[in-house]
Amino acid sequence: MTDRKVRQTVAQAIAETHPIWEKYYHLCWWKGKLQCFHVHHTKDIHTVFYSAPGQVFIDGLTPHQWELVTTRIIDFCRSHAVTLGGTTRYKAGTSQARLQITEFDSKRLRALLATAGSWASSANACLDKLQQLLEAADTVSPEEVPNDVVTMNSQVCLRDDDGASEMTVSLVFPLDAVGDADFEKMKVSILTPIGVSILGRRIGDTVEGHLKVQRLPYQPEAAGDFHL
Repeated sequence: MTDRKVRQTVAQAIAETHPIWEKYYHLCWWKGKLQCFHVHHTKDIHTVFYSAPGQVFIDGLTPHQWELVTTRIIDFCRSHAVTLGGTTRYKAGTSQARLQITEFDSKRLRALLATAGSWASSANACLDKLQQLLEAADTVSPEEVPNDVVTMNSQVCLRDDDGASEMTVSLVFPLDAVGDADFEKMKVSILTPIGVSILGRRIGDTVEGHLKVQRLPYQPEAAGDFHL
């Protein structure tokens, strides 16, 4: 796949959208192809490559923006065995195309949601996103989850798109984190934007629009720590 092919596909998606100057849109992978939509077109969790006001898409992306977009899309296509304008190498709807959560994690996270009614309103957006994630993801047994999938208590190495920064965080339950995120101890609560974005993701996925899951130094299930 070439940068030229990516740019042609992006340009076509933008042209088909007819963006409005002051509204926000994003380039995303939706229903098996690259598309440009209003940012609120769905509540389902899906891969987003770039977000900006319609003005940006109307005026045209800068060279730096094009570089970010093409890099993210090419990385996604390689990691998901996708060909732009073609088909995936897996059937739509199989677990390869979806997030995966272990039965143990799903049970504990649903219990967390059930007791979250009295929590601070600042966590509401993450609670909603976690609920959507649990509904959309495939649930698998801890023994069957692939070793490249982020599970609770996994250590996750995240790299920024520009390659200038890299951090390793542990995805934990709220009581195991200090505040929203304790970056000194590198513990990130599931009820933070980064935390809920990385759960169920695989190595090679991009989250938060600019952070790539680089590797998993530790995954409880791969280590045989099924109690964590």
